[in-house]
Amino acid sequence: MRKATLSLIAWLTFCAAVLALFVPSFYIKGDVGLGNQRSPVASLSKNWQVHYGPVPPVEGADQWQAFGESEWRKLERYTGTIWVKRTLPAIPWRNPYLFVGGMNRFEVELDGRSVYRFNMDDGPVYNQFLMTRHPIRIDPGDEGKTLSLRIEWDRLPFFANAWILAGNPDQMLAQFLRNDAVRYVYAVLYMVATLAGIVLYARRREKLFFWFSTLAFTAGFGLLFLCTSLQWFADVGALYYWRDLLLPIGVWAFAGLYAEALGSVNRLPVRITKNTLLIYAVACFVAGLKSPTLYWKMLTAGFPWLALASIGVVTFAMFKYPAVSQPPIEKKWLRRGFIVQVVCGLGHILSNSFSSLDKWLIHAPYLLTIIGNLLANGLFLFMICNAMILIYRVRSVYRESERNAKELQSKNSELEQFHRNLEQLVATRTMELEEVNRSLSDTLREKAETMAEMSVLEERNRIAHEMHDVVGHTLTAAIVQLEAGKKLAAKEGALPIGKLDTVSGLVRKGLDDIRKTVRMLKTDAPHANIEASLRELIRETVETMEVAIEAYIDIPRELGRLTEQVVYHALQEGLTNGIRHGRCSWFKYSLRPSEGGDTLDIRLWNDGVPYGQAKLGFGLTTMMERIRLLGGTFSVGSSTDEDGAPAGCEIAITLPLQGQSAEDRKAL
Repeated sequence: MRKATLSLIAWLTFCAAVLALFVPSFYIKGDVGLGNQRSPVASLSKNWQVHYGPVPPVEGADQWQAFGESEWRKLERYTGTIWVKRTLPAIPWRNPYLFVGGMNRFEVELDGRSVYRFNMDDGPVYNQFLMTRHPIRIDPGDEGKTLSLRIEWDRLPFFANAWILAGNPDQMLAQFLRNDAVRYVYAVLYMVATLAGIVLYARRREKLFFWFSTLAFTAGFGLLFLCTSLQWFADVGALYYWRDLLLPIGVWAFAGLYAEALGSVNRLPVRITKNTLLIYAVACFVAGLKSPTLYWKMLTAGFPWLALASIGVVTFAMFKYPAVSQPPIEKKWLRRGFIVQVVCGLGHILSNSFSSLDKWLIHAPYLLTIIGNLLANGLFLFMICNAMILIYRVRSVYRESERNAKELQSKNSELEQFHRNLEQLVATRTMELEEVNRSLSDTLREKAETMAEMSVLEERNRIAHEMHDVVGHTLTAAIVQLEAGKKLAAKEGALPIGKLDTVSGLVRKGLDDIRKTVRMLKTDAPHANIEASLRELIRETVETMEVAIEAYIDIPRELGRLTEQVVYHALQEGLTNGIRHGRCSWFKYSLRPSEGGDTLDIRLWNDGVPYGQAKLGFGLTTMMERIRLLGGTFSVGSSTDEDGAPAGCEIAITLPLQGQSAEDRKAL
């Protein structure tokens, strides 16, 4: 508590020092007249006469009246032409000038001779009548001449003290610079704060920095264009005019800043206030384009009430929606800045609203100067409070960065240790992998040798199967013919030359079949038609084996090469076994697709001895292996006669047709 009290006392002392000491010097002390030679500048605000109407008064006619305070007050409701005149007093300056202001359209004459015109033609008038000073050169010899003005007036207030000043230009500039010195300093500080806020917003993307930079921008340029001396160095007449538009924008930024800091951006009263201020600023801009009088009245008569309402909403938000997670130091500086800005802003509004205060404080010029600078100094203190909030946030970010850096450093040390451990683990695993690789190489070499031996054995088996299927059938036919020849020789007592010729042909055919089989084992051997081959085999069997074969062959489409070989050798092996072992004389053979069309059904029946439970021989075993390799089924067993008794043998084979060629290629 003691620390908080000391902090509050220090802050109040600082505020008092800024408000009491950091103020511009005042240059006119009281009502300065021509008789006071100590003052370098005189105000020609008295001894004027006025005439109203578009037609100038007739010379010598009594159409003029005194232009005093009562007439000044009437001008705020008057629209039209005004004629004013007075006699120039003694001119003691070596380089005398008149500095005319407070009007938007006027013409100056000396003894009826036009010496200066401003905005007398029709067209837009973007002129801040209280800020712009129009220098008019006069001569010391013009003393006693009639100074007259024709003014086009449009319901604006009249400020006599700022109307017409007389003096040397260098003295006038020196006094303006002395009056504007602190404003220049404040403007530079606020511009620096604007740049700092923009940089922070660009880096952090926090809206608080955006509102701060916007508020600093409006304060900086608002104070810059409050400097009357600026027009001595640049043409800033239009900038003076639009300067007042920064007021609603500044209050809009003020409301946005506090809403963001308090975390009440989405509260309905705050949103309505911000949107109203923005809309009002746009309306003032449109009014400024159309009517300088409406533009002035919106900013001086309507806007103060809107500003008070906005301050009330911000005050309500501070107490109604306090940010629970907001650090206490931010709350402290928010309250201090708010109180300072409200007190100084209300003091400025009240001092402008009650012009009679100037008469009461005329004998206390220092206090009057302090009141006149309440807005600038209060804004300076308010920006200090906001800067403290930004500094605290930046320091928080910096501390957070330091903490993150330490954590990263710790994590980096852990990562380096992990990297070293990983290198050791990789080295160990590499040695193990090299050992496994050597073992695997040995295993692969042994496997390659084994597979080579298996390939040789498979090739031998394949050749043996082919030789068995091809030569067995031919030799069986030769044996049948030899047996028949023996019987004829025994019966007739002479060698049957025809039978021997048949046996000789069969042996030669067997030799040709062996050669043909060797050629078929080559991958580039020519491809024969399967149906023609089957019918040729059936014809030769019928002619040489003395058996009858009833065949039905229907091949739906081209089969794979291995499938064709299996189909051919299955028929060949079935015929050979039936003749050799079954002693049959009649075969039935059918080859056709199934009803669904997805398989090929093969049936071979004979009338020989019943097959029974005989064990499969070499040929049938080879046939079964080939069929299963193609994904088919194989069965062999006895058939039945008309009485249902076992008779003969029947072989049933089913081969798949879908994707058959791909399976054949895979098997081959």
